[in-house]
Amino acid sequence: MRGDELMSYVSRSIVAELNKLIDKRITVRLVDGRTYTGKLISYDQSTLHLVLSDVEASEGGKYHKVIIAGNRISEIIVTEYPVFDAQEFANILTAKLNLRPDVVRVVPEINAVIVYDRIKISEAGVEGSGSLAQRIYEIYNEYIESKRRGGS
Repeated sequence: MRGDELMSYVSRSIVAELNKLIDKRITVRLVDGRTYTGKLISYDQSTLHLVLSDVEASEGGKYHKVIIAGNRISEIIVTEYPVFDAQEFANILTAKLNLRPDVVRVVPEINAVIVYDRIKISEAGVEGSGSLAQRIYEIYNEYIESKRRGGS
């Protein structure tokens, strides 16, 4: 891999990881040592500016929203474990619904599963309609309940 290809890959990897953190609680440590903990609601890909909501600051303040400049960030700490694993759920769907593997696609960048190019399943839920979407929704609810109880 050439240097520019490697940088492009690393950049895509960081973007993919940040995409997975949208709507999750994170802690952002700044270069001066201060921290902000809140829900990541958006970010700018080129500057890594972050927007957090429902924020608690290390000095004790609570804020509705905080926009953090990317050049001020020392580290981003993720303490919330993801409940939904797209690859695992795709395997469950394929087995339980006896679906052909070619109609179930995993999109790791957004931690989602796409079935027949019309039903999307992610940690946010099931998007789609019809009897298949309803059955997937039932399997999704069982899966999420099992994960929250500590099952795999």
